[in-house]
Amino acid sequence: MLTSLTVCDLALIRRLDADFKQGFTVLTGETGAGKSLILDSFQLFLNRGTKKDLVRRGAPKTSVSMFFDELSSVAKTRLADDLSPEELEEGIGLYAEVSANGKSQYKLNGRTVPFSVMERIARALFAVNAQHDAGGLLDEKTHRDYLDDALDDEGKEALAEYRAAFAELSRLEKEWNATLSPEDEKEKLEWYDFQMARIARVKPRPGEEEALEERLRLIQANTQKRGALELALRALTGGEKGKGAVYLLEAAAQKLEKTDGADNADLSGDLYELARKAREVAEETAERLDAVRDESEGGEEAIRQRIDELYRLKERYGKSVDEIILLYEKLRREKDELLNRAQQQKVLAPRLESARKRVALCGERLTEARRRASLRLEENVHRTLKFLDMKKMRFSVEFTPRETPGEGGAEDLRFVIAANTGEGAKALAKVASGGELSRILLALQCHLGTARDADTIIFDEIDTGISGATAQRVGVCLKTLSMQKQILCVTHSAQVATLGDSHYLVQKHEEDGRTETKLFLLSSEESDRETARLLGGKAVGAEALASARHLREEGQREWLEHKDEF
Repeated sequence: MLTSLTVCDLALIRRLDADFKQGFTVLTGETGAGKSLILDSFQLFLNRGTKKDLVRRGAPKTSVSMFFDELSSVAKTRLADDLSPEELEEGIGLYAEVSANGKSQYKLNGRTVPFSVMERIARALFAVNAQHDAGGLLDEKTHRDYLDDALDDEGKEALAEYRAAFAELSRLEKEWNATLSPEDEKEKLEWYDFQMARIARVKPRPGEEEALEERLRLIQANTQKRGALELALRALTGGEKGKGAVYLLEAAAQKLEKTDGADNADLSGDLYELARKAREVAEETAERLDAVRDESEGGEEAIRQRIDELYRLKERYGKSVDEIILLYEKLRREKDELLNRAQQQKVLAPRLESARKRVALCGERLTEARRRASLRLEENVHRTLKFLDMKKMRFSVEFTPRETPGEGGAEDLRFVIAANTGEGAKALAKVASGGELSRILLALQCHLGTARDADTIIFDEIDTGISGATAQRVGVCLKTLSMQKQILCVTHSAQVATLGDSHYLVQKHEEDGRTETKLFLLSSEESDRETARLLGGKAVGAEALASARHLREEGQREWLEHKDEF
C-alpha cells in the first residue's frame, strides 16, 4: 500500500507531505482547490509526456516521491523480475521529476531507471482513475484472466489441466513441424546427395593442404638444383640444336668404326669400343636426367592442381579443408536424420492426435467451468448494479468459440453491458461515460479486482452525476472494496466522504504573495465540519453538523448491513 507521498513545486503545490493508511481514504475540497494536482502527481509515473508547465513558476523542477510497503502476494509476483526479495519485503520508493525544460528523471529505490521500467513498476503498485487505466477492466485482453480468478476449485483444476494439455500439444506440434512433408523431404535428400558428392569427388584429407604447401615450398627451394640438372641435360643432348655430348660421342664412334681394318686396327678397334661405351653412358645419363627433370616438373604441377582443387572447394564450403570435412560429416548426419523423419512422423502422428483430443476435452471442461463462473459473476454484478441504482443495466460474459483452441482456451470472451432493456450488449467502454462507467467498473472490481488489480486504487470523482442514496451506496461499495485494497477517492459527495476511514482536505492558501495548495488530515470533528460544508455550503451551523453526523451514522449502518454482499 501507499504509505507516504511528497510533492514539491508542482503547479500550486510548493510542498505537500502526506502519510496514508490501509483502508478507505477520501480527499475533498472546494472546486479549484487543487485536488486534480494530487492526481497529476501520480500521473507523473504513468505518462511519459507529462507537461513541463506543471513545474511551479520560478522553480527549476517538480518532483514527486512515494513509498509503498506491506505488498500483497499479487504485487510481489508482478514485481519479482524488477526487484530483489529484500526490496519487496522492505518497501519500494518511487521518485519522478520533471525539469522546467521538460526533461524527466525516474528513480527506483534510489537507482535511476528508464521510464518503461518505472511505468511497469507503478502500474503494479497503483491504478489512477481505474476506468481509464489501459491495464484494467476496459482492456478486453484482461477479461479472461479476471474471470479465471473467479473460478471455483473445480474450475481452477480444469484450468491447470488445460494449460498442461495445451503445453504438451504445443511441444508435440513443434516436433511435428520440425519434420518435412514427403515432397520437401525428397528435395532435401537430393540436395544432401548433391553437396556430399561434390565434396566426395575431391576427397579432402585432414591436414592435406598444409602437407601440399610444404612439399611445394621444398620444390621451389630447389630451383638452383633444377637449373644445374637442366644445364647438364643440355650439355648431353645439345638442347634444341641436338649437338650435345651424346651426339658428338656418336659421331666419334662412327668415325672410329670406319678405320676398322686399317693400319693399327687393334688400336682403332679399342678406341671405337671406348667411344661407343662413352656414348651409351652419356645417353643413359641424359635419359635419367630427363626423367628426373620431368618428375620434378610434373610433381610441382600436380601439387598446384591439387591445391587449386582444394581452393575451389573452400570457396564454396568453408575456410579450411578441416572445416569442409566436418561439413561433410554434418551433411551425412542430417541426411540420416532426414531419412529417419518419416519414421518420426509415424510415431508422432498418433501422439499428436491424442494430445489434440485431450486439449479439446480439457477445453470443454474449462469452458463449462468458466460459464459457471460467469453466471455467478453476472448475478453478483447485477445485484451490485441494482444496489448502485442501475437496475436496467445487464452485465454478461460473452463467449465466442475459437476455430482451434488457443493458449487461453477454446473460446474468446469479453465482458459486455446492455444499458437498457431490449438493447444489445456492447463493450464496456462504449456503453456509458463518467459516473455510470465508474459505477459499472466499481461493481466489477467488487467481485473481480481483488485478486488482480494493484494494491492501491485511486478513484477520481466516481460520484460524478449522482447524489443522495446512490452516492451513499457508492461509498458503501468503495469501503467494502477497501477491506482488500487501499482506496483513495477524490470526491465532492458528502455521502461518500462520511464512509472514509481517513479524510484529507485539499485547500488553497496565500503565503508570501503566492497561492499554495496544501493537504490536511482531518480529525473526526473536522471531518464532520467538512461534510457539513459539502452538504450545505460554506456556512456550517449546528443543524448542518448534526446532519453530517447523522449521515455518517447512516452510512456506517448501511455499510454494516450490505458489506457482506460484495
